[in-house]
Amino acid sequence: MRYGFFPGCSFEGAAGYRESTEAVCRVLDIELAEIKDWNCCGATSYWSTRDMKAYVLPARIMALAEAQGFSEIVNICNACYSTLRKADEKLKNDGELKVKVNLALGEENLKYSGSLDIRHFMEVIVNDLPADRLKKHVKIDLSDFIVAPYYGCQLNRPWGDMDDTENPVLMDRLIKRLGAKPLENYSAKTECCGAAHMVAHKNECIILNRRIVKDAVVKGAEVISTLCPLCQFNVDSSQGRNGLPDMPVIFFTQLMGLAFGLTGKKLMLNKLLTPLKKAV
Repeated sequence: MRYGFFPGCSFEGAAGYRESTEAVCRVLDIELAEIKDWNCCGATSYWSTRDMKAYVLPARIMALAEAQGFSEIVNICNACYSTLRKADEKLKNDGELKVKVNLALGEENLKYSGSLDIRHFMEVIVNDLPADRLKKHVKIDLSDFIVAPYYGCQLNRPWGDMDDTENPVLMDRLIKRLGAKPLENYSAKTECCGAAHMVAHKNECIILNRRIVKDAVVKGAEVISTLCPLCQFNVDSSQGRNGLPDMPVIFFTQLMGLAFGLTGKKLMLNKLLTPLKKAV
């Protein structure tokens, strides 16, 4: 299985995301073929200005993928996923903007045509892999491991075509296939972590993140699993001094690696700010 892959700017520095993604891909025989010469998707500038220049950034990524023969783009960041999808939708429905963007892309002999599917790697794992193929690689019994699936707010909003917008279940399904237990009635699963606003509005964002942790702790989770670099960092770094036990926040690929019997070293669990005790 081979996919065009847009890693995004935060993939390399995230707490073991790259290492665990590459490790589980080797186990599952999945090739994430990195789009050559990719650039930042411009998530921050896109949300703040939405002018033509902001659309050129995601359009260039899509044009590169098309030129390199890919039919879809897979990424691992909610902000990247949302930015690419919204840009794609806008360009498909705004002919005048599309002409202007392609005029800019033409300086590199690139052209956006809108032929790609934009997908998140977690959805690829759940929907493209037969459940039996995933389960056969599970080596560690996680039946007593209660996992709070934290999706964040951008993964499936506003479209709702991947999963339910208010109560998504794709990661819950993955957790069950790995033999663990998804936390029931986790009402904070789609709460916003504040994303990049953590820089300018730290105090307000810490309140948001502690609510995400509190809901998981009170309802009995042992770990929070997420699928976005900013979500992971914000939730993990907002803990302490709140009267609650610290809650490890891992990527869904690290959870997969644990189930597959991969070591904590291979999954770079030492990068977590809140240690995970259940490491192989």
